[in-house]
Amino acid sequence: MKFHPGRSTAAPRLARAAVAEWLATVPCPDTVARDAEIVVSELISNTVVHTRSDPTIVASFDDGRLRIEVHDQDPAPPRLRDEPGDSGGWGLRLVAAVADGWGWNPTRSGKQVWTEILC
Repeated sequence: MKFHPGRSTAAPRLARAAVAEWLATVPCPDTVARDAEIVVSELISNTVVHTRSDPTIVASFDDGRLRIEVHDQDPAPPRLRDEPGDSGGWGLRLVAAVADGWGWNPTRSGKQVWTEILC
């Protein structure tokens, strides 16, 4: 699955809806699907707020492993805030808690932040 939610305040909601629709075709439990929707929402929110670029979601399923990637045009790595608080900083911590693995890779046009969740 590949989806471009755009760069607006609606992007996280649009991304969740697109991933939910795609996940309906994937043999993962509902709890995993809900976790994946949370992950994509957080990653898209981070992209819209911090990178000022249009994100692209790439999702795949293979051998019981759900992989979600969010690509953007900003080469700066994502970072966990030392002290999350009222103004934010919880997104990547939530992603790390929900996903079985996450990380990032530089790309020619920016970066890719990825997560994997086992079904």
